[in-house]
Amino acid sequence: MMLTTLWLLFLTLLSAGLEIILFLYLMGQKIRLRYFFLLLIFNLAFNFIYNHSSWFIIKFWGEDIYYLLLSFLLSTKTKKPLKIKIFNGLFPDILNNLSLRLITFFIFPFFNISITDYKSSLLISIPSSIAPLCLSFLFIKLFKESFTILQKQKSNSPIQHIIIVANFFMFGYTLLLQSLMYLENTTHSSTLELRKLCIVISLVLFFIMIVFLERNIREMIQGQLDFQKNLQLENLYTYNKHIECLYNSVRSFRHDYSNLLVTLRLGIDKDDMDIVKEVYDSVLQESDKRLNTRNFDLARLVNIQDNTLKSLLSAKVLQAEEEGIEAQISIPEPIHLIGMETLDFIIVTSIFLDNAIEGAIQTQNPKITISFWEDHCSQLLSISNTISEEKTETKTIFERGVSNKGRERGIGLANVTEILDNYINVNLETQSNNFSFTQQLTITKKA
Repeated sequence: MMLTTLWLLFLTLLSAGLEIILFLYLMGQKIRLRYFFLLLIFNLAFNFIYNHSSWFIIKFWGEDIYYLLLSFLLSTKTKKPLKIKIFNGLFPDILNNLSLRLITFFIFPFFNISITDYKSSLLISIPSSIAPLCLSFLFIKLFKESFTILQKQKSNSPIQHIIIVANFFMFGYTLLLQSLMYLENTTHSSTLELRKLCIVISLVLFFIMIVFLERNIREMIQGQLDFQKNLQLENLYTYNKHIECLYNSVRSFRHDYSNLLVTLRLGIDKDDMDIVKEVYDSVLQESDKRLNTRNFDLARLVNIQDNTLKSLLSAKVLQAEEEGIEAQISIPEPIHLIGMETLDFIIVTSIFLDNAIEGAIQTQNPKITISFWEDHCSQLLSISNTISEEKTETKTIFERGVSNKGRERGIGLANVTEILDNYINVNLETQSNNFSFTQQLTITKKA
């Protein structure tokens, strides 16, 4: 009797521990060992409560409720959308449940193993408890890349409708199977055949759902890659034109410089300081100004390690200069974006730069300043521009439809808010004073 009790306790601990590991593996989350044991104790306590509860919803949906609560608990420090939290809470338990029922309903009978044998035989109970979890691990491993990308999706993700459908499917599966179990327990009539049919249909729908989700995730990734590639190609022509202009300026200076050397040599040979002074006053001082024009500011973009960001900044700076706006760039050291998705950062930066150009062009002395630097714990992007009034409203401009540019034109900054709401490590400060408007984005480096 004691041996059987200890054996059942060991199987319970093993199964609960593996289920928690499966859950954490899906979320891609690592926790300390002491927290793992706390989750294990919490799991056992919750199992005891719902196994001895007379409440229908607790007794038959207790495990699903537990993992939903756990998903929300572990996501408190992140800004994951509600639909992702629900998906994380339901998916591991549904996957494990399907695996278990597949084995007990269809594989056990093939080897003449009954439910009674499963519960009474030690040789059968161990592999039977571990096998469904192993199948679940293999399944998640097979689609791990897609599940990892899924965890990073924002509230406005293009695949959000697929996630919602998946959540409804999993809710429906749990509701149907547990209702059949409740019906069997209360009416003492077998629902086994009906449950087998539900499992077959659910397995087919489950795999269709996963394949569809996988395909949509890959299409979304390809779309993001195409966006970045097209952005680089659009800006590459402008950037190359500027490089060509710089090359011609340098070549022209080199030609002038050769002629100057000849003139200076003649003045030196004749010991004629008037010629030397004339060459210096009329030409050499001007050549210094030529090398210090803002056309050479783009050379500072060499410190940007992300090619897409570099092409965007170069194109926007050149656009500003074509509009007659003075553009200053300050990127003192090599920097590589971390702590934020490149695509999101590109969109936010592009909106800031477009608004800065539109704001500066309306002023008498138009100017924009772009700074991007980092310290030991964060990266900072600052974009400022001159404005036509001493101070502008900064509290309402992020609302959709509100803009200083006119009615129903405030879309860009509203999109910025939606993007930044998904990052707990990103902070935006907006300031306006002394005829200047500044957006400063602080990205705290993730540990």
